[in-house]
Amino acid sequence: MNQPRIQITLIQIDNYGPWTTTLGNDREHQLQILQAELYASLQRNFSARNALVFFNKFDEMYAITNGISKDEHLKIREQALSTFPFTVSMSIGVGSSPYEAQAQASRMLQATGSAQSEKRKMVLVGNHSLTLDECYAKIIHIDVDGITKLIDHDDSFETSQKLVHTHAQLMELFSQHNSLLFYMGGDNFMGAIGEHDENAILRGLGGIHINGLALKYGIGRAATARKAAELATMNLEQVRHQRKHLVSPLTRERR
Repeated sequence: MNQPRIQITLIQIDNYGPWTTTLGNDREHQLQILQAELYASLQRNFSARNALVFFNKFDEMYAITNGISKDEHLKIREQALSTFPFTVSMSIGVGSSPYEAQAQASRMLQATGSAQSEKRKMVLVGNHSLTLDECYAKIIHIDVDGITKLIDHDDSFETSQKLVHTHAQLMELFSQHNSLLFYMGGDNFMGAIGEHDENAILRGLGGIHINGLALKYGIGRAATARKAAELATMNLEQVRHQRKHLVSPLTRERR
C-alpha cells in the first residue's frame, strides 16, 4: 500500500501590494473588508467540498484540499474572479507531511513569478489531484485550559500578547515536526500533523504554558480535512467535559 499523502493548496492574491496603492491613502478599511470577504468566500466554497481553509497572512491562505480536482479549483477561482476587484492564484502541493506539501506548493507558485508582479495573474499550478483513498488529514484542535483565569483578571491586550507568544511557540514546534499550526481566534489553535509526527508534537505541547495554564487538545484523522477537524473538535469537547489535561483517544473515520 502506498504511503498516504496530504494535498495542500496555497492561495495568494495577485499583485496585491502594488494594487492597494491605487486606492489612495484612505484604503485600510476597504482592504480589511475585502480580505475578510475573500476568506469567507473561499472557506464557504472549499468547505462545501469537505476542505478547510486557514489564514497564513491576510493576503495568503492555505487549504487542505484532499480529493479536490484541478477543475474544482478552477471553479472556485472563477467565483472569486466574479466577486472581487483582484484575482487570485493557486498552487496545489502534495507531500507525505503537511509541511512538505505546503513547501512544494510555495516553490511551484514562486516559479511562476512574483506575487507583486502584474505579469502573474490567475495562475493554477500542480497537476496532482489525489483521490480520497490516497489521502489523510490529521488535525489537532488546541485551546488553553482555564483561559478565563486570564480573561477575567488581565487586561484584554495583555491576554492577546500572551496568546500571540504561544502561537509563535506552537508554530515553531509544529514546523520542527513536519506540521503546520494556525491561530483560529479566541484561545483556539488548529494544526495539521504529519502522519508519523503526533507523538513528538504531543511531547512538545506538554512544555508550553500560559501563566501556568496548560493546553488541552483533541485529535482527529480522516480522509478529508473537514471530517478530521470535526473529530478533533469532538475529542476536545470530551476533554473539556472531563476537565483533564489529557488528549482524548484518537478517533478515526469509519468508511
